[in-house]
Amino acid sequence: MDNKITSSYRHSKGFYDKIMTRATWWSDLYLRIFWQNVDDVEIAGHVLDYIPDDFDGTILDVPLGTAIFTSEKYRRLKHARITGLDYSEDMLNIARERLAGLNIDIMKGDVAALPFHDESFDIVLSMNGFPVFPDKDAAFSETRRVLKKGGKLLACFYLKGQSRTTDWLTRNILARKGWMTLPFDDKQKVLERLSPYFELDDFHIKGSMLYFSATKE
Repeated sequence: MDNKITSSYRHSKGFYDKIMTRATWWSDLYLRIFWQNVDDVEIAGHVLDYIPDDFDGTILDVPLGTAIFTSEKYRRLKHARITGLDYSEDMLNIARERLAGLNIDIMKGDVAALPFHDESFDIVLSMNGFPVFPDKDAAFSETRRVLKKGGKLLACFYLKGQSRTTDWLTRNILARKGWMTLPFDDKQKVLERLSPYFELDDFHIKGSMLYFSATKE
């Protein structure tokens, strides 16, 4: 994983959650300007709603991040077997505190080389991950590899080509800061990645954000 990304998330760990949840006036302004007033909390909720609370299979959450969006849901998933993986030890330390008391396997690892056997998981969940991953080809390939046939890929992330303002800001600020990595996918590229291997169950674009559920064929 790119050292620039590791460093950027180390330095942002103190305000990452505030930015993602509009907890302050400046984080609200950030989301209004960068993401064209798209609500990350709302989109995360749509993705997590794809998982029923009585789900009793296996879930890989990559990147786990600080578990800011998932902790409440995971407390309701009493029968699921959940693994959370992230490359940033700083993010993982926050997640461990937030998920304390839950039976969740939390580990450091690289999405480009997942340490799991083929077809290990019923669900792979990726919240805001793919634009961050340096090797997107490997990230899509590896998440597909560890997903069981008939399993679900659930994801949300920034989508290039929906807003010139957002595209300029992500390219010239977020990518340069190390919070995301070029190149970014547009709608056509995402569909090219998914269509040979997945059936799309649900596919939505809101502002510059995409969220979807897809079943591995």
